[in-house]
Amino acid sequence: MHWLTFALAGYFFNAVTAIFDKFLLAGRIKEPVVYAFFVSILSLFAIVLVPFGYQPIPWQTSVVFVISGMLFLYGLVAFYNAVKRSEISRVAPLVGITISVIAGVASLAFGPAAYVTLSPGHFFSLLLLLAGAFLIAFDLPLKENDALMKSTLLSGALMALSLLFLKTGYRNADFVNGLLWSRLGFIVGGFSLFIIPEYRRIILENTRTLSSSNRRDVSTGALFILNKIFGAAASFLLTYAAFLGPVTFIQALNGVQYAFVLVLTIPLAMRFPKIFEEKLYFWDWFQKGIAIIFIALGMWLAVDQGVDFLFL
Repeated sequence: MHWLTFALAGYFFNAVTAIFDKFLLAGRIKEPVVYAFFVSILSLFAIVLVPFGYQPIPWQTSVVFVISGMLFLYGLVAFYNAVKRSEISRVAPLVGITISVIAGVASLAFGPAAYVTLSPGHFFSLLLLLAGAFLIAFDLPLKENDALMKSTLLSGALMALSLLFLKTGYRNADFVNGLLWSRLGFIVGGFSLFIIPEYRRIILENTRTLSSSNRRDVSTGALFILNKIFGAAASFLLTYAAFLGPVTFIQALNGVQYAFVLVLTIPLAMRFPKIFEEKLYFWDWFQKGIAIIFIALGMWLAVDQGVDFLFL
């Protein structure tokens, strides 16, 4: 199968996971750092892949994969902070566009595209992507103090660096080894949160609370595990797509995820308005629709102008 198929399937599961994240962070698991820590613990299940092709690789490559996993975990902490404080249909696109822009700039500065002269079409495609991100992230007209959330941009930057390290590691390792070592980085990143005293206190307190056996906590645990199964499927599919194809272009395709999130959020916002907080006025959705069109046009133009200039 082509890497594009894996990428599209991965983004669908990512959209479903983002919806679950918002639902759980709205009240079931209130602390984003606790949520991220539990995600890192579940990465232990990656050990089941050991019989399916694990082989020793150079320690330098292992370190690259571990760093990738740690950076992604720290990016998740920032992402969950943003999801808890804002609309998921705004946070997810901003993070995705931030990742795409940083990965593209890194490719132009340090990758094989470093000596390529960009055409006006390339710049226009980037402008369309940024305009789409702006329209999704902000409500027009702009309100006083309405600014980009720092946690959203931080999340996108950390995840972009994670993907760059991941793709670098895959130059010297196969898929299974890369997945195993990057999941180890997840676990290391999760336990490294204990270094920060405030995070350590929050994680320990919430772990004791969630260990109770009342019906609500059991259902919360079941929803969390189900969500992480979807998340694991998304991670596997996107990691395999990154192994097969160009990571920057794969990331640019996350505009499809925005569409999935919007479609899934509309009925949920009607059913759970206090959780998803989506404004269902015509002009709000019209603005988001225009944003999706801008992002789609930006991706199409990048391909039409020769997407190889962004390949990593």
